[in-house]
Amino acid sequence: MFSTPVATLRFILCPASRSTHGFSLIELLVVLVIMGIVSAIALPSYTQHVQRGHRAEAIAALLEAQHFMERYYSAQGRYDGSAEALSKKPNLPLRLQGIPVGSVALYQLKLKAATVNSYELIAQPVGEMANDKCGALTLNQTGLKGLTGSDLSVSDCWR
Repeated sequence: MFSTPVATLRFILCPASRSTHGFSLIELLVVLVIMGIVSAIALPSYTQHVQRGHRAEAIAALLEAQHFMERYYSAQGRYDGSAEALSKKPNLPLRLQGIPVGSVALYQLKLKAATVNSYELIAQPVGEMANDKCGALTLNQTGLKGLTGSDLSVSDCWR
């Protein structure tokens, strides 16, 4: 029996035994499993990347606060305040106290200690960064970088 070319083409493109509408349950489950595996790998990596970016902002703010303290020392001759008011230590500018500026603070920057010839700045994680694996970042007058509340090395967190 001979058939027309149109009927043969219709049989090749849409065989009667094959449904062309929608997906099977197995196909949907396979896609869901693949998406679950990809998200289980990608989400922690993304979270670490975002935290590293926030730490970089805190490091930049610490370095800017270090410059502020050096300018203060140039003007006053000491880090702990003027000779007339020894009990008053310098205040960091408001833009350096909460990092990032203009949104919910993720780090609080403070002047931890100040003497005549030394100081220590600390960037304490708060909010969603409170459980950061690096803990608080510190910086002193000599440029010595440090960490508090972490077992990691300084080079791991200060990059």
